[in-house]
Amino acid sequence: LMPELPEVETMARGLRPELEGRRLRALKVLDPFLLENCSVADIESSARDAKIEAIERRGKWVAIVFEENRGIIVIQPRMSGGFRVDPDEPPNHARLSFHLHGSKRIVWYCDTRRLGRVAWHLDRDAAEKAFARSQGPDALAIAIEQLADKLAKTSRGIKPALLDQKIVAGIGNIYADEILFHARLHPERIASSLSKIELARLHGAIQPVLLAAIEAEGSSFDGNYRTVLGSEGGYLKRSAVHFRKGKPCRVCETAVVKTRIAGLIGRPTYYCPSCQQSTDTKGPTGRKRSDRLS
Repeated sequence: LMPELPEVETMARGLRPELEGRRLRALKVLDPFLLENCSVADIESSARDAKIEAIERRGKWVAIVFEENRGIIVIQPRMSGGFRVDPDEPPNHARLSFHLHGSKRIVWYCDTRRLGRVAWHLDRDAAEKAFARSQGPDALAIAIEQLADKLAKTSRGIKPALLDQKIVAGIGNIYADEILFHARLHPERIASSLSKIELARLHGAIQPVLLAAIEAEGSSFDGNYRTVLGSEGGYLKRSAVHFRKGKPCRVCETAVVKTRIAGLIGRPTYYCPSCQQSTDTKGPTGRKRSDRLS
């Protein structure tokens, strides 16, 4: 699901010059439906006149850390959440607004489908516990030993395993396809069957793919994701396989395939059948591989 780690990292980088080191005049909750563990009064009072120490990212979550023991706001953008800065009027689907002392600029959190969640935690320890309950190691920081240990415990296909945020935090559908292409692994390879060499290729592909996507400010394809300043992400212009059905592989010129695999309802998979051959004859459920999509 969008946004993934590169999009959320781009959000955090866009928010830092707007919010870090600044003092909030007010935080206004425009849609209480998104609040997860707090009331409107609690989160608005905790943020009033609070100074923002840092904007951080954990997997696919944005954390707004206040100084002076004023707590941490954690925002999960999920499929359609994002931030906008200083439009002439409130943007469509605005759910939160951040108002700064000494500035007319307003930072808005918008969420078209209202799938995101906003939580307030008393301190960093409480926030870290919330992260640990929902997320594994961050995809930009996971060690190969951690990755190997987690994959050895699952009989799922490698792509569904990469999308499990408790295994590795931050990877979603787009970048799983890209990582598996660069690792030369078929997306239905059983995760626990990877050899040490294959695990090394997989681990070695994660960071370069995500850093390239961050450099491109993420991926925009359905009108939902934009950077804080409203521009589109540019990664899909350079992607290896994702959104490239029928186009020649950038390595071997074989046509890229679009398909669906078990465990990923509603999410297509793109891969090169030549570069990503599988040693398995069946998918992770024991059934024959799914047909290609028309």
